[in-house]
Amino acid sequence: MIVISSTVPNIEAILVKSFQKYAPEGSFCTVDSLEAELATTAASWFPDMKKLQKLPELGLIHSIAAGVEHLNLNEIRADQSVCRVLDPHHQKGMFDYLLWGVLYFQRYFDRMIQQQKQQLWKQYRQSYSHHIQIGIMGLGHMGGYVAKRFADMGYQVSGWSNSPKEIAQVKSYVGQEQLSEFLAHSQILINLMPLTADNTGILSEQLFKKLPDQAALIQVGRGQHLIEQDLLNALDSGQLRGAIVDVFEEEPLAAEHPFWQHEKIVVTPHVASHAPMSVVVEQILENDRRLNLGLDLCHQVDVNKGY
Repeated sequence: MIVISSTVPNIEAILVKSFQKYAPEGSFCTVDSLEAELATTAASWFPDMKKLQKLPELGLIHSIAAGVEHLNLNEIRADQSVCRVLDPHHQKGMFDYLLWGVLYFQRYFDRMIQQQKQQLWKQYRQSYSHHIQIGIMGLGHMGGYVAKRFADMGYQVSGWSNSPKEIAQVKSYVGQEQLSEFLAHSQILINLMPLTADNTGILSEQLFKKLPDQAALIQVGRGQHLIEQDLLNALDSGQLRGAIVDVFEEEPLAAEHPFWQHEKIVVTPHVASHAPMSVVVEQILENDRRLNLGLDLCHQVDVNKGY
């Protein structure tokens, strides 16, 4: 039995409709229903952990997305597992978004949008993929895929992660001791890291100063990675050329937030990529089946690492 738990009302409603559409009848319930006592797996997005931990049979807390920081990992019991949703459609969607972002800066569309407002006709010499240095923070399931796709297109690609990665035509940098060197070769910096205690606030003034002059940022990791005022300062000083930001510490973004009106920032409403809900339901059902049969789970998370 799957129990649906989200303290975000619209997400809970989406999950209920999705399970109604894609799951067998009687295979799921909400956390406040009587059937929840039988639940072995929780389909979760910012779940009510107090309610979940009262369920006697619950053995798996399952994120409905690739991230798990919303699950309150410090409240997971030692006898419980955590899994997330990983999907090729999700990877492809993210790459499409990031390719648009890279081309936005590579082909000077950021400048042309401003020129249109000024009725200014000014051309720029065309840049090709082999001219562009892309740095990717995070080379896991998503970052590794994106890095390979960009490298296959002829971009100069490097990646930074906690452990060495072997990806053809991608330079791997590891740990804090190699962060500065990685940043120095990142004309377009893409953040795809999972959120951990160690990298909260990493996109900061200190980091921006280590990037090449007029570098650009594409922020699709987690909102808590970015110190927003430091980004504004770096853009206003001319240190950074521009930024595309899809994730924020508080969502939805407040109407008075300075990002909305900043001419060097493109705001998108957390839409870089989502796994299809049919896949979300399918993977959660499969892991619940595996849990009850004592089989290895798919896409299991190391709770201590947070990913």
